[in-house]
Amino acid sequence: MFKNRPTTESIGQAAYKAYAEAVGNHSVNGDDLPDWDGLTVAVRNAWQLSAEAVRHKVELSTT
Repeated sequence: MFKNRPTTESIGQAAYKAYAEAVGNHSVNGDDLPDWDGLTVAVRNAWQLSAEAVRHKVELSTT
């Protein structure tokens, strides 16, 4: 479908960055959000899994 298909990590990272910017880089309790490299592996994996779910939904809707 894509000539240079983005990696799951790059999409997860982009989604996290967009989320962080949308909430002023603060969590719901007011703490500063870390950058991507400051996230735990589990949280990065969760963002990547979410990215894959969105990719799958988008790809299904275009076929």
